Amino acid sequence: ERWARHWLDVARYGEDQAHTFQARLYPSGYRYRDWVVDAFNRDLPFDRFVVEQIAGDLLDDSAGGGDRIDRLPALGFFALGPVYYADAGCAMKAKTDEYDDRVDTLSRGFLGLTVSCARCHDHKFDPISSRDYYALAGIFASSDYCEAPLAPADIVARYDAAQANVKQAEERLKEARALEARKLGESFAPQTAKYLLALWKFDNRRKAEPSAALADVAKQAELQEPLLARWQRHLAADREAKHPLFAPWRDLLARQDPAKDLSNDAAALAEAEQAAAAIEATIVAAIGKRRALEDEFAARLAALKEGEAKPGKPELDKETAELLKQLVDDRKAPLALPKEQFEKLLAEDRRQALAGIQMEIDALKQAAGDKYPIAHSLTEGKIANLKIHLRGNHADLGEEAPRGFPAVLSPPDAKPFEHGSGRLELARAIADRNNPLTARVFVNRVWQQHFGRGIVGTPSNFGLLGERPTHPELLDHLAKRFIASGWSVKQLHREIMLSATYRAASTFQAANYERDPDNRLLWRMNRRRLDVEAWRDAVLAVCGNAEQTIGGPSLSLDDANNRRRTLYAAVSRHELNPTLRLFDFPDPNLTSERRVITTVPMQQLFVLNSEFMVRQAKALAARVLNETLADDDARVERAYRWVLGRAPHEHERQLARDFLSGGPSASAEVKLSPWEQYAQALLSTNEFVFVD
Repeated sequence: ERWARHWLDVARYGEDQAHTFQARLYPSGYRYRDWVVDAFNRDLPFDRFVVEQIAGDLLDDSAGGGDRIDRLPALGFFALGPVYYADAGCAMKAKTDEYDDRVDTLSRGFLGLTVSCARCHDHKFDPISSRDYYALAGIFASSDYCEAPLAPADIVARYDAAQANVKQAEERLKEARALEARKLGESFAPQTAKYLLALWKFDNRRKAEPSAALADVAKQAELQEPLLARWQRHLAADREAKHPLFAPWRDLLARQDPAKDLSNDAAALAEAEQAAAAIEATIVAAIGKRRALEDEFAARLAALKEGEAKPGKPELDKETAELLKQLVDDRKAPLALPKEQFEKLLAEDRRQALAGIQMEIDALKQAAGDKYPIAHSLTEGKIANLKIHLRGNHADLGEEAPRGFPAVLSPPDAKPFEHGSGRLELARAIADRNNPLTARVFVNRVWQQHFGRGIVGTPSNFGLLGERPTHPELLDHLAKRFIASGWSVKQLHREIMLSATYRAASTFQAANYERDPDNRLLWRMNRRRLDVEAWRDAVLAVCGNAEQTIGGPSLSLDDANNRRRTLYAAVSRHELNPTLRLFDFPDPNLTSERRVITTVPMQQLFVLNSEFMVRQAKALAARVLNETLADDDARVERAYRWVLGRAPHEHERQLARDFLSGGPSASAEVKLSPWEQYAQALLSTNEFVFVD
């Protein structure tokens, strides 16, 4: 788990996207993380580790490739990468940015080369040409992202068929609801005149009574308030839209005195009734016309004989269709009831019919069961070479670059990649024991994590601008031993950690300091600060709160009850967790060769004040007090051995006695006992120890 996290820095592991306001999630992204953990735990040979992350989907199971389903999560190395969203007309630019991310992560991570420098021009320092860059980019242009099922084909087919049945039933329900809603709306068409007259009276009433409410009018006239409100909005909008159907209504309103209440004027009322009746008659006639066509079509279908072709559905004339769309069918039409009102007004038998379809859908979903797991992976796409983008401009193309491996790492007679996208050939070229870089780059990364600095101080850049190795013969020796061991990562760890160099003390020696003040030659072990994962995990461990479960979906670090290793914290590119960011977690948008180290006041404030640390202090205090020990001196020693890995010095014992006997001078807001505050102080020391 610890070494998986080191590799995930290189793989720029993240579980969502940053380049958009609404981040796209990778809900199964954790499967790649778990695959890396499992690979290190079972000591998967590193050459195989490389191949499966680049082309695990293309390996042949019968040729010792293992189970394809187990390999697919490995493709998360690329599939979980950043996605660049295109502005209008710039789709190709976004694609080329994605190819660049993959080329950069691949070349830095496995080869220690900055190949992406050649996107715009031949590399100015290393023997990498633009042709080499686009030869690699073409491999990724010929590969597509996919969500690969992690289940046998028969299970996938069965689930997909069940989901197809669910979708058909849902479409049937949707169509049935739409038809019932339309029919219900049409049933109110013969009352159109009542609604229009109610609104005419309401408008007149408000001239004398501005506080009059539409709900009161609907109740008095025994009309549906939602429909009355929709008619009100429609008539208001029609003053601008000016539909021909409502021309008499607009003329009526234009002729009437806008300041005079005409609700009791018989002549005005009669004129309004006449205009409303004309509108109602037109709407009812249009609905009748459509129903007649539908009935005719239904009758023709019923009369069809076996084998006869299905007749085309008849269409309304354009004017009638447009009228019905605006007044009945459209979501904002005055005769279209809102969903909540539609369900209340529907007749009981029709409501039961719809409920029956919903019950069928629920039964189908239950029968289908949970969806099979998936992995964010790659698959072969449309195979094509890329043309060189002159000066990196995707709109200015040069000659074609056949897919292949950089020329400087290939034999003189090397041929372009010919099999599919070329990913499998690429993977085998990188993992080839004759490749001078792959083994050395990884050995150097392992050395870096054990000593704080690699033999090559720039772990992802072995090129001319990278640092020279401090011990080149040692790097060569370890790389050869690594390959000879069958690319065993565990054997590599064992060889390094049993060395006298690794077992050296960190004791200062003035003579050696004069010769090598930076300790580049490793005359002592470097003292190193814990990264956020090791520190948080150690806090949980010494407080008795660490949960040891391996694998599974990620959890938020914002949850104070999260007791899992920090490896299992959700990693967001869109909004990185503040705790991770505060303690120098790398940017998951980019491959990271090492952690930066900062010291800022907010780090110590977190240690002293965060809910997480308060919980752990309470747990540590309870753990110490629950021990069967003679006195507080013995408890202090036990706490020191748990937290700092050593016994306290005498002056530290005296400080603890003074603290615990006199009680801390804390503010009233701090609701911690003396032992809890002492535990908090002990956990916040800068001498914290992590035993991996």
